[in-house]
Amino acid sequence: MSSLPLGDLYSPLREVSEVYCAVEDGAVTGVCSIYHAYSAPSVVFGAVSSEAKRALIRKATSRVLKNFISLCRPDEIGLFNECSTVLQRRDEQQMVANPLKPVVNLLVKATRVRKSELEMLNKFYAEHDAEAWTPIQFKTGPYYCVKSQGTIVSAAGVHLVTPQIAQLGNIVTDEEWRGQGFGTACTFALASRLASKGRIISLFVRRNNNPAIHMYRKLGFSKTRDIAFLVMQKK
Repeated sequence: MSSLPLGDLYSPLREVSEVYCAVEDGAVTGVCSIYHAYSAPSVVFGAVSSEAKRALIRKATSRVLKNFISLCRPDEIGLFNECSTVLQRRDEQQMVANPLKPVVNLLVKATRVRKSELEMLNKFYAEHDAEAWTPIQFKTGPYYCVKSQGTIVSAAGVHLVTPQIAQLGNIVTDEEWRGQGFGTACTFALASRLASKGRIISLFVRRNNNPAIHMYRKLGFSKTRDIAFLVMQKK
């Protein structure tokens, strides 16, 4: 999804992002965004040639103080070697719903998280170590949840939403409540709302997270590419 980093150009992400372009012969050949809402900056690249990406990596690492995170194709990890060292690698895959499939006999109903429930949502994610969550994500688009006795036990939301694409994220179900369709209900309610406006619905998932991958496939998601999630240290 070459347009994915361009989500940082949309409010509210643009207030916490830097966006850089590689330019050759007067034409833009690549885009890089540095997202500053997490504890470590997140560096993301659009479709770009290796040479342009090297230049963007040099620019990005000049703008971070020490550690940062990034996503890239597995065969591109070596492009970071000049400016940084890999501290941690996690293999993931991108999946896209094309199209989203209706859920048959879904007995659980997810509801949209209201602004007044943001504190409850923040507590839920904090208790479950949701690494890609920050309250600013709540401003980017809808979040849906399932509750038990007034407490959130499952939730799903977005990293970014543009007129063309929605990147889902923070899909979490409490361990004691898994296997009951709660995650499916949250993801379907969220994705169907976003897809109703004609957006492409995308997400990232760990390649060894078989239960989650199985759920996403039931909803019509299929793998589009392998990616590597990297924690990097600036040299």
